[in-house]
Amino acid sequence: MRTSAAVLDLSNSPYAVVRPVPPGRVEVAEGFWHHRMRVMCTHGLHRQFEQCEVTGRLRNFERAAGRLDGEFEGRYYNDSDVYKWLEAASYALARTPSADLEARVSSVIEAIRAAQRPDGYINSYFSGPRASWRYRNPRDEHELYCMGHLIQAGVAHRRSTGSDRLFDIVVRAADHICATFGPEGRQEPDGHPGIEMALVELARETGSPAYLRQAVFFLDQRGADPPHLSGLHYHQDHAPVREQHDADGHSVRLTYLAAAMADAAMDTGEVELLQASIRLWESAYERRAYVTGGLGSRYQGEAFGADFELPNDRAYAETCAAVGGIFWNARLLAATGDARYADWLETALYNGALAGVSPDAGAYFYANPLAADPQPTPDDQGGVHSSGAQPTVGGHTRQPWYDTACCPPNIARLLLSLPGYAYGLSAGALWVHQYLPGRVEAVLPDGGSITLRIATCYPWDGDVDLVVEDAPQGPVELRLRIPSWAEGASLEVDGSCEALKPGTYAAIRRVFSTGTTVCLRLPMDVRLIASHPRVQANTGRVAIARGPLIYCIEAADHPESTVDALLLGPASDLQARDEPDLLGGLTTIRGTAGVAMQNRSDGLYSRFEGGRPRLTGSTPLTAIPYFAWANRTPGAMRVWIPYVDG
Repeated sequence: MRTSAAVLDLSNSPYAVVRPVPPGRVEVAEGFWHHRMRVMCTHGLHRQFEQCEVTGRLRNFERAAGRLDGEFEGRYYNDSDVYKWLEAASYALARTPSADLEARVSSVIEAIRAAQRPDGYINSYFSGPRASWRYRNPRDEHELYCMGHLIQAGVAHRRSTGSDRLFDIVVRAADHICATFGPEGRQEPDGHPGIEMALVELARETGSPAYLRQAVFFLDQRGADPPHLSGLHYHQDHAPVREQHDADGHSVRLTYLAAAMADAAMDTGEVELLQASIRLWESAYERRAYVTGGLGSRYQGEAFGADFELPNDRAYAETCAAVGGIFWNARLLAATGDARYADWLETALYNGALAGVSPDAGAYFYANPLAADPQPTPDDQGGVHSSGAQPTVGGHTRQPWYDTACCPPNIARLLLSLPGYAYGLSAGALWVHQYLPGRVEAVLPDGGSITLRIATCYPWDGDVDLVVEDAPQGPVELRLRIPSWAEGASLEVDGSCEALKPGTYAAIRRVFSTGTTVCLRLPMDVRLIASHPRVQANTGRVAIARGPLIYCIEAADHPESTVDALLLGPASDLQARDEPDLLGGLTTIRGTAGVAMQNRSDGLYSRFEGGRPRLTGSTPLTAIPYFAWANRTPGAMRVWIPYVDG
């Protein structure tokens, strides 16, 4: 059995700078992520499978195969949810063999095999009476997008199990795509990127350059004159990809497209593609990203807004956009070795993405606002966004599934492939991107290997001890990421201690002996974050952070005050407190908040008499990690809190 299960196999990508260590060589021990991954394996995947059953997603393949009568159920892109579930389940099988899960995976693969057409095409919606509709509207009907997720599932299944049962299906589908689209065939790409990343990874798995060429062809078709799609920013079709500068349009589509650009650049060496992806990243993460790593500030079109347009209660910040941003950051990190991509990957992982799933992996968010109230606002009443989710009486609440259910299996495949994002390799060096307790066995590209055992309680504690269990006789370089928030970080090896620069990788090059311990100390002080002055929604407000975690306040912890009445100031005295019995174990932030007067008698507007709010007293304040909100009594939540000096 093969157990690499790598999302990115860059071992033969000639222009990659840092190649991921395969997950099969990474052990995640007890701790934060071990628990999350275990729960997803034991509960989340099974619940998602049941949802695929009850919503007809699996029956659709039986109908497409002619084994079942009746009408197609759900939305025309629902096949993609099954494929993402298959990818996540493949990673789970590589991690922990399960006869029950393996049987479910086998049954789904058999249904897909039966539904595939003789020419390799597969889509359960465009079958039977709708077979003649094939590719009638690639811009909106997502056939290539769905097959892209099928390809990624097939590659993951092969790398996880060594079986070609699903892989043979995806190769036939990819060959069909190459025969149908190209300079001598159909010209249009899919309106929703995804096929491009999949084809690049398939080229890496097979060694066939045809799939890489096809991926680059699809990238090249955007921004054509006349347009093949819409010519709109929404589809990232307003300009050729190499000429795009701003993160515009549908946020998930942009992250998938820009990730594919970086992917292709690492295999072709085309500098313009990489530079364009970096420009888009700078637009997204330097001017248009939430402090949580969330992307997409507009419900309309699930889209990016303008620079610094970051409303809190109206933040869309789709879970899939945070996941797509992690994929994008991982690829740019591999392409450049720049620590800023690892920093934002971490921010999105612990905050923007993780908020999308409950601790028991049974309920999910589609959108992830940074402020929420008990009741939906009037213009939301009865409204249905593209997620298919209607506001509930309790306001923004987690759901076990959605009509458009892209987010649950997307967060599942991310969490279960997480070990593949933790470590990297370059000539003579092992890079530590994320601090996970456990063990890594790294085979160095230029020969030899090094094995480390990592002991840490990160993200609750900043002490990280890396113990060398095995090392080559010659010198090896360890490159340890120093997060941008870690002011005062230090590193100690054999009694020597040095201060470190945040936002970089600290390099230690030496001949390591078995038993050598590298002690990294990352200060976990409570800190306050301010926004750029142009983010009007946060004027006069701060966010609470500790380590990689962004915090929020919830009404559940403040029954005597509305969260809008709470203010921070110099006397708030914010302190971390470990609370093992709260929501599975959290470190909260406790302190004192001022309480602003809420019941004024002088009308809606009155004469301005100075900038200080009228206070009625003070009250204890509790902040919890943003990822943990909305798992207790429904109520209001805020990330950004007013701050008053003096």
